[in-house]
Order: sequence, then C-alpha cells, then structure tokens
Amino acid sequence: MTTMQNINSKNKYMPRICFMSHHLLRTFSKPILEEYAFRAQIETLDASFDQVLGLANERIKNANVDVFLSAGSNASILRDGVQTPVVSIDVSGYDLMKALIKAKEISPNVGVITYGDAIPSLDDLKSLLLLNLTQYHYKTPQEAQLCIQKLKDKGVEVVLGSSIIVELAQKAGMQAILTYSLQSIRTALDQALEVGRIAHLEHTRFDQLNSVLQTLPDAVVAVNNQEKIIAINHAMKKILSVENQDIRGTNLSEVQPELSLKDVLQNYTGDEIPSSVLQLDHRDWVSHKAAIFENGQIVGAAITLHDAGTIYTSDTKLRMFERKRQFTARHHFGTIQGNSSALKNTINKAKRYSKSEFDILIMGESGTGKELFAQAIHNESHRANHPFIAINCAAFPETLIESELFGHDDGAFTGSKRGGRRGLIESAHKGTLFLDEIGDMPLSLQTRLLRVLQERAITRLGSNTPIPIDIRVIAATHQPLKDLVSLKSFRQDLYYRLNTLELKLPPLRERKIDISLLFDNFLKLNIAKNFKNHAILDEIQHLLSHHLNQYLWPGNIRELESIAKRVAILLPTLTVPIDEKLLYEELPDFFAIHSLPNNINSVRPPQIKNPHISEKVAFENLTSHFDQATAALKMASGNHFQAATLLGISRTTLWRWLKSKKS
Repeated sequence: MTTMQNINSKNKYMPRICFMSHHLLRTFSKPILEEYAFRAQIETLDASFDQVLGLANERIKNANVDVFLSAGSNASILRDGVQTPVVSIDVSGYDLMKALIKAKEISPNVGVITYGDAIPSLDDLKSLLLLNLTQYHYKTPQEAQLCIQKLKDKGVEVVLGSSIIVELAQKAGMQAILTYSLQSIRTALDQALEVGRIAHLEHTRFDQLNSVLQTLPDAVVAVNNQEKIIAINHAMKKILSVENQDIRGTNLSEVQPELSLKDVLQNYTGDEIPSSVLQLDHRDWVSHKAAIFENGQIVGAAITLHDAGTIYTSDTKLRMFERKRQFTARHHFGTIQGNSSALKNTINKAKRYSKSEFDILIMGESGTGKELFAQAIHNESHRANHPFIAINCAAFPETLIESELFGHDDGAFTGSKRGGRRGLIESAHKGTLFLDEIGDMPLSLQTRLLRVLQERAITRLGSNTPIPIDIRVIAATHQPLKDLVSLKSFRQDLYYRLNTLELKLPPLRERKIDISLLFDNFLKLNIAKNFKNHAILDEIQHLLSHHLNQYLWPGNIRELESIAKRVAILLPTLTVPIDEKLLYEELPDFFAIHSLPNNINSVRPPQIKNPHISEKVAFENLTSHFDQATAALKMASGNHFQAATLLGISRTTLWRWLKSKKS
C-alpha cells in the first residue's frame, strides 16, 4: 500500500521523504504525518526486512527521494544498503519508561524485545519499577518469532517492542505495547526535513557538477572511500564500453583494474601524484589521479584520462600560437637605453624613417641592437598593429631558406605540406619584414628577393601565380655590403634597393657614457632576487668602471650583457674587500683584450681603399674569403672571436670562409 502526500509550495523547497515502516507504525504515525503534509512531500510504504532495499533502490533510481525515514530493523537495513540519507525514529528513555509503567498496569511480568542489541539500562528500571523484566534481541524475523515464543513460555503477559514485535505478540495471544511515541516521530520528522533540504542542495550541486563533467572532453571517474563509483562521464563510459549501463556503486577495480584508485585511497601522502601513461581501448592516455577531501579527510578519489593524441595536437597549436607571438615586435624606442649623443641622434633619425614607407638598411656591428631598432621602427609606424616577421638569413640552410621565405604550393616537392604553405614574406603582409644578416643571403635568393621588392608580389614554389603583398622591408647587416658588392657576393641592384634609407648604429665604444648605465641595468636584472649586499654591488661597480670604459667591446651590447650575467653569478661568492683575482679568472677575455693594440680601427670592419679603382680590400689586398680569414686568425693569435671581429663578420661566416677553400 502506498500513499503520497504532496502539497506544492511556491516559496520553499519541500523535501521528499520516504517513510518505510510496518503498517502498525504507519497507522500510529498518521496524525503526525498529516501535520507535516504542508512542509514535505511524504511517501509512506509498508515494508519490512527483505522488501526494504528493493523498494528503496527503486525510489533512488527514479530520483524520487531525498531522505528515508524509518525505525528499528528497517532503518538499520537502509543504512547498510543505500547511500541516500536515512533518519531513524528512536525510542527515548522517556518513551521506554512510559511504556514500562503502562505495561506494569497490565502485569508485572514484562518482556522487552529490541532489534540488534539489548538495552543495558533496563536492569536499573527493572529494580526501580519492581518489574519481573525479561529482555531479548533479534536480527531476523525468525529470531523475532523465537523471542516471542520464549517470553510466552516464561509466562510473560505483556511485550514491549516495535510494530513487528507488537504484531507477532498479538498473534501469539499476548498483550503488546508499541515503544514509539508521537513525540519521537515528530522529532524524527523535523530531522528528516533538515536532512532532506541539505540532501536536495547537495543533489542540485552534484547535478550541476555532473552536467559540467559530461561536457568535458577528458574521461573522468570518481569513487568514494570504498572505491565504489559515484560519478562517471560519457567519455569514460565509452572507454570502458559501458555507455548504456549505470555502473555507479560498482567497484572501479572490478570494472577496469588499470584505473584502480586503491593506491590513492590507502597510501596518499599529500604530495602531487605524477601523471602516467596507459593504454585502453587501443589508444594511449595520460592519466592523472587526485584525492577528494572533506573536512581534512580523504573521502574519495578521481582519475582523469587525457587523450595523448589530443595533447599532442594541443601542443602543436600552442607552438603555432607561440610562433605567431614571435611575429610581434615587443620593443619600442622607449626600450632603448642610453643618454649618449650618438645614440640620441640615431634614435631621432630612426623615428623620422619610421614615418616613411621606404625600405631601410640598418648597418652596425654585431651586438649593437639592429633588431631592437627594427622593432622600434615598426612599432612607431602605421604598420604597428600588423605582423613583424624577423628572418635571420644566416640561420637557415640554403636548401630550406627559399621554401621558408616564399612558401610552396601543394605538391611542390616531396614531403611538402598538403594544401601548400604560406612563406614568411607572405606572412608579413601589411606589416614589416626584417631581414637580419642580409649579407649572408645566397646570390640565387637575392635575385628572387629583388623581384619581390620591385613588384611587391611573391610566387610560391611550384606555382606560377604571383600573390600581391604589402610589406615594408628593413634589412640589417654587420658586414660592409659595398665590399661584398665589389667581391660579387652581393647584388649591386639589391644593395641600392635596400639602401633607400640607411641607418648606422653606433658601436658601444662610441657610447662610453652609456656603458655604466647599461651594465648596472643588466646586473640588476640578473642578480638573484634575495641578494641584498649593496656593499658588494658598489665595490664591484667601482672596480670595473675603468675597465668598462677602456674595453673596446667587439661584441658591443650583447657582450656587455654577457659580462654582466657572469658577474651576477659571481656576486654571491664575493666578500668585501673583493679579491680581484676572482674577477680575472671569471672574465679572462675581458681583461686580456687590453693586450691588443688600443686602436679603434683594429676592431672595425675592413674598408675598401678605393672601390672605384680596385676591388681589393684590407688584409694585404687578399681577395679570397679563405685568405682573409686565415690572415685575420694569424693576427688574432688563433682566437676565432677576435678574428671575426677584425673582419667585421660573425663567427659562423668566419667558419664558412675557412671552409671555402675546399669548395
């Protein structure tokens, strides 16, 4: 028999209470249930023992209950069998005393039968009330029947107990008294109302979290502290091939041992659990396990599976995004530090150039900040919101640079990307193309680049269709391009096309008043955050100030930054007064360079004596790159860095010149 008392409330949620009891208790409780009809949705069910769990699970499956209300054996069975909250109608001491007094009026021979365990305090009441009291307890219907028979055999006339005991005693011809009171039922209902409201809030929160869980592309499953599944999303169900099954309440290790969370539940130490890789459903997964806490205690655990293929794809996208970020100019003229007149004049000229659309050639020794100026010019121009594409012409192998610069069409060569690929020049559309180390560009590509600059269009490899582009070109070199033109290693027409506007960057030795400022800034940028010894800083700056101004700085600002970093690493090991030997050991090149002739021209790029009369250059009028490189090495006592500086080229170019004799 089922009765539903359901009154809607517009202002307040009415908890759904399922009252499961023997019919005698339900009948006894009817007046109280009617009182609560306006405060809760109460369903009453006649059930006992083996019927209880089946009826309860049916309500849980259909999501028709927030809390169960029951008594005695029913309450105990529900607590052990379901995870939904259970409120028990308890017998108070007052209830028991009242029932015993009532029983004494019938007969002094009284029996008490309880579910589970006996009541120790009954012995005190026995002597207090002058009763001949016998107590039994049971756990099954058969044991309850046996207890009734024992009491009857002992001549007991009145039996106290639950509704089941009352019914059995009455069938045995004995008088019986129900130990529950209306007040106990009312107290239990009040508790059930509160528990039901809390359960509803938790269900609502769980439903919201579950909705989020189902939308996740990653596979997720969570378990309680018994490793029984409490939540699982569709992605995980698909991996486990249980899409059409409800496996909540099932032990996770039994469903898939590879996903076992026993190690987390039993051995978690509080440290982060490292990810691992496993294979399920013929795919590779990266798994991450985590403990679930409540009030500082582990109450469960969860495992998330990330598709390894998806991670790889995401990593590729991130790299592509990072590459796009590299197409952005970060520096402005305000980034360029220094107060020397040489620098200020150069900045003013660069600002004027930035307002034009003409191509620019930036000349300067290695490390003078050519790309820094190129980015600043771009950001000062009307192209600032468009790409800034920087290409180091010396960094790409000759076999790859053409494809990188001009891109290719579908099927242009073996291994080419399907659908073709846009080159770096095309990617600079509407923005600025910065060609660093332009002097190292192969002659074959110089011809194609010249055509691009003339026609403002590119043709991809494998294609005959020109693609119009709108770019501004800024080229940079540390080499004397005029000399390279004379040596036929750089096209004259390309040189004059690039050299529409020429910007010469002053070397650091011509910016002496900037050296200390730059060194201090680099030093502060690279020292450890917790280094606070200002006395060491002051003395190191004092000791190095003379050397900083006397040094010729063949590597310019890049070398200055390198020196500052080495000093920053050394600082924590120094004490006042500073042992200068440590500085000499850490910076041997910095101090040894003074042994070279103190002649500025000795570290400047070689100049042609008379380009109109002869194509011969410095170093005893040697014309081959190999002979020039060999002579420079001899002058620099075998030091490749100093030899490259003497020639005004990079060490990479020096190495190529030294190998040129073989070819």
